[in-house]
Amino acid sequence: MLDGFTVLRERLLTAGIAPRHAGRYIAELRDHAADLAEEERAAGLPEQEADARALSRLGGADDLVQAMVARGDFLSWSARAPWAVYGLGAVLGLLAAYAVAVAILAAIIETHRPVWGAHPELPLWFDTAFDGVRYATGVLAPPALGGLFAVMATRQRMTALWPTIALLVIGIAGACGTWSFNRGDGHGSPMELGVNFGISTVDTSVRHIVINLLLTLAPYIAWHVWRKAVVQYSGLGPEDEPGGPLVHG
Repeated sequence: MLDGFTVLRERLLTAGIAPRHAGRYIAELRDHAADLAEEERAAGLPEQEADARALSRLGGADDLVQAMVARGDFLSWSARAPWAVYGLGAVLGLLAAYAVAVAILAAIIETHRPVWGAHPELPLWFDTAFDGVRYATGVLAPPALGGLFAVMATRQRMTALWPTIALLVIGIAGACGTWSFNRGDGHGSPMELGVNFGISTVDTSVRHIVINLLLTLAPYIAWHVWRKAVVQYSGLGPEDEPGGPLVHG
């Protein structure tokens, strides 16, 4: 019974059902199947036959999957609008990381302004903080954000196209962020903090892009290929094809 419900859960996820809804649905089906099996055993059937009869009463896998898909509201946002989740989401996620970083540095600067309008008197550790924020956004954030999208795509059994686009966007754009900071002099030259996106030097940017993609896109593609191979060579029989019974014994 466990194997059949696992196959059904995979089919639900592949059909675009959100993982939380798929898990809840499978739990309900398990409980219902257990009740039906108990009825069949009470009617005098042996345990194995009672389980098979109970599962056949639940219906075929196609019907159970279609019942969820037809509702529409059980579909994940990744299935409804993958362009928004993996396209815009990747861009907005990266921009959010830089926005948080800018906010942190701006807060440090403002808290070290003696009076309103005065030139900030930065602490000795500000350069270290600035380097740390720059390192976090340029080196740590792209792999972390890419890993988040890869895990989400893996959990939702997404096809490779949109997650790959997201990881490419994060890997390339994340390597092109360049920080600038000018302390000013307090005598007409203001303090300036900025972030630009562009290629600083070709060698450095390309190397950074390659590292980002090796840390995010390469593992995801490897997992996707491995999963397809497992599905292809796992020996699933005709009963696991569309229209087949829920569980095979």
